[in-house]
Amino acid sequence: MKCLRLSFVLCLCFSAFCCRAEKLPVCAGLSPIAHILREVGGDRVSVSSMLPEGRSPHDYAPGTRELRIAVKAKCFFTTGMLYEQRITRAIEKKVPVVDISSGIKRIALRADGHDPHGHKHSHHCGLDHHGCSGDSVSGDPHIWLSPLNCAIMGQCAAKELGKLMPQFKKEFQARADRFSMKMRKIHENMAKRLVPFKGKSFFVYHPAFGYIASLYQLNQKAIELGGREATPTRMASVIREARKQGVKTVFVQKQFNPASAKALANAIKGEVVELDPLAGDVEKNFLLITEALVKGFSK
Repeated sequence: MKCLRLSFVLCLCFSAFCCRAEKLPVCAGLSPIAHILREVGGDRVSVSSMLPEGRSPHDYAPGTRELRIAVKAKCFFTTGMLYEQRITRAIEKKVPVVDISSGIKRIALRADGHDPHGHKHSHHCGLDHHGCSGDSVSGDPHIWLSPLNCAIMGQCAAKELGKLMPQFKKEFQARADRFSMKMRKIHENMAKRLVPFKGKSFFVYHPAFGYIASLYQLNQKAIELGGREATPTRMASVIREARKQGVKTVFVQKQFNPASAKALANAIKGEVVELDPLAGDVEKNFLLITEALVKGFSK
């Protein structure tokens, strides 16, 4: 009898161990989205990200390595970036594809405090548009650079993961709700710290921070326009504006050539500060971006 009881206990322990060990493999196109999936999925999911560290999604072409990873996943989460669309077209018959940004209202891609091309989106933003391919996703693609958008994507992640693992649906929803609460608190903190600088301009190399500018009523001024290096005429114009506004900080993203940003900083006798719009830990990154903006405006 004791042997039977021991065997029964061992079977239960082994079953419990197996349940804990089995993780749902899912894939995301970008590190910030992968982070959101980990926050919501917890130990129930194993998350892979397609974009290599330090690369820009605007000029990255996925290879066989990325396709192998994506094909092994039970679901691919995309935001509609052009390079993600290349992956989804290759795997859509084998792996379910979910647009985690489907509940988000995109803003216009603003590079210079206004739409640089006089229409709702710039061609270089990394998304397919009308005239390039059939279906289009318009607007600023950097949707994860908003705590409110991240909260929406967390809820979407819970819904989709719940479909794949219905036995953990409530757990995913609870984790998504906690993540949403964290994002709302971060938003409130950012609003409080940035409100004294309402209407101020900040200068960046690539226009990745449009959602932050829109949320907190700031003006994003980009050196790069249309995905091209700044011409001498463009640089002269940016330098004049930066000097006029007393700007002393220029933000550069690690995925892009910092030469133009350094030239601007030298011209205004300021400094270059690196920000990473693709950092995986979105909570930490929002704090870093806020701190950098506050310091930049204070100078």
